[in-house]
Amino acid sequence: MMDTTTLVSPDELIQRWAELAQDEQSPDYYELTEYGELVLSPKPTNRHQRLCTEIAFQLRSQLGGEAVVEAAILTASAGVRVPDVVWMPTARWDQLARNAVLEAPELVVEVLSPGNRTPEMQHKIQGYLQSGVKEVIVVGLTGTIEYIRQDGVQPTSQFTLTLALPAQLFS
Repeated sequence: MMDTTTLVSPDELIQRWAELAQDEQSPDYYELTEYGELVLSPKPTNRHQRLCTEIAFQLRSQLGGEAVVEAAILTASAGVRVPDVVWMPTARWDQLARNAVLEAPELVVEVLSPGNRTPEMQHKIQGYLQSGVKEVIVVGLTGTIEYIRQDGVQPTSQFTLTLALPAQLFS
């Protein structure tokens, strides 16, 4: 049993993540806390996946670069987390080793699900920001959009991004 009262080093988190990725018996949807504890997530719904795909498409269309659904990120204070969408310039993606855990992408998006809890989401968002992520976009259950940066919630994206999400996915 893993000790969940002691922070795990970034190298240990990356090693554990790599081991889980190679283990055919590991679950499909998981994250690791800063203590190395495995956090299981339910399989996303079709609505959730449609939203993530639409957001990734809009990010790429408006910003260029590459937007990827469910890429693992090593955070400074929240372990290895898997936001719904990650965006970076193509050159940054091209520099990564195969199967690398990302560090400080420019932009991450979390699409909330009914099971998300506010304290856990705030912990993840702070982990992203403390790791150097420039902006976290949070899409609420009713289609609200928050742009969160080091200086708090902002009315617009610093990336001059305008997300237009299909209303039918929120009704």
